[in-house]
Parts: sequence; structure tokens; C-alpha cells
Amino acid sequence: MTVTLIWLIAFAVILTLTYKGWDGPLGTFFDRKMPALLRSTGDDRWVWCPAIAVVGATFIVRPVDMLLTLLVLALLIWLCVKLIGWVMKKVKMH
Repeated sequence: MTVTLIWLIAFAVILTLTYKGWDGPLGTFFDRKMPALLRSTGDDRWVWCPAIAVVGATFIVRPVDMLLTLLVLALLIWLCVKLIGWVMKKVKMH
């Protein structure tokens, strides 16, 4: 119960801060860095602010789990990039 309460408080605080900071540097960062395919037609803050809040609150409550997940994802991405590079060298491109 305590972990859930801490997660809810962290979620609310992070959501409030990201929502208020959207008109500043956070919103311009997402406008510059996100490809057009990942942008919604309306206001992006209602998509990205809760997503950032969920990840941030989970990182506060379970930091080791999040770090291990990020490590596994990084290793999988690295392995896929190396495998795709190896396959592209083996395939004859005409």
C-alpha cells in the first residue's frame, strides 16, 4: 500500500511538472526531436506528459528494475543492429 501511495504521489508531481513545462523547453524539445509519425494531430502534451509521469514514477519506486530493463533493451537493440549489419553485408544488393 505504501509503494502504491508513493507511486501515485510521484506520478501526480511529475505529471503536473511536465504539463506546466510543456509550453517551455519540454514542448520545444519534443517538437524538434520527434518525427512527424510519432506526433499526434492535436495537443501532444496529453500523450507525452502521462507517459513521462508513468516512467518517472516507476523509476522512483523501482529503480533497479527500470535500470535492468533499460540495460536489456539496449543490449537487444545493439544485437539487432549488429545482426542487421552482418546480414546486409552477406546479401548482394543489386
